[in-house]
Amino acid sequence: MGSMHRIMEPFLRLWQCTVRRRVDGEPQMIARGWDNYARAWEPSKLPVLPGHAVAHLGDEWAAEDSAAGGTTYGLDEDAVSRFSTLLKEQVLDPYLPPHASEGLEIGPGGGRLTALLLSRTEILHAADPSGAMLKRLKARFAGVDSLRTYQTDGMTLPPLRPSSLDYVVSFDVFVHFEPRLIYWYLRQIKSLLKPGGVGLLHYASVLSPIGWRQFEAFLERNVRQRTSFQAFGVMCPQLMEKFLKVLDLQVISSDVGFIPRDAIAVFKQPT
Repeated sequence: MGSMHRIMEPFLRLWQCTVRRRVDGEPQMIARGWDNYARAWEPSKLPVLPGHAVAHLGDEWAAEDSAAGGTTYGLDEDAVSRFSTLLKEQVLDPYLPPHASEGLEIGPGGGRLTALLLSRTEILHAADPSGAMLKRLKARFAGVDSLRTYQTDGMTLPPLRPSSLDYVVSFDVFVHFEPRLIYWYLRQIKSLLKPGGVGLLHYASVLSPIGWRQFEAFLERNVRQRTSFQAFGVMCPQLMEKFLKVLDLQVISSDVGFIPRDAIAVFKQPT
């Protein structure tokens, strides 16, 4: 088997180079999609639930009108109306330090979660592959010196100091990733967390009733070829727990709840 692999290796490299020239990989496709989304974003065109205002990019994702093909993550109307407050009280406050020297947000988008993190963090690093997203983020928080932004390639975190972060957080980003890309990010997160540092990642769960329905609804188009940057990832809490344990990260929970459709994992760098 080893000798056959050595024989085939030059041909495989040639084939891989040809494929790269023709199509983007998953990270590049997702990055380009969100970049286009941010450029075209206009709050007046979004089908949100009656009575919900959209002031910044990202506000729409907890209040989309399901009758118009949107999703509210399975949250009820009361939770939708108090989304940011509940996210802070039920997810951030119980698991993140109340005061952090340095933290990293992966995929801040328009800054919905960023607004909740800045008040508890001396220096908040925000990494996003979309330049258009970062432009909106910097406009929203203009003059906030504690926010540092980085445009990435969609698969590599910024070159921060190893073991320097009190936390790494991502919301509404990993739901679009397939397992290989999630594990790839987790390996980088592991190297950046300081001892006792916390990771908090919101990701897709095909084991929830809503997640399974979404998986089946888009099955054919994704089997043929995944081309949507918004596609729902094929993940579950059991696989997330496996990833974390292999990386020797302490699993606080593979799903803390709060989002009925998805899962939120919390883990720590061992001390």
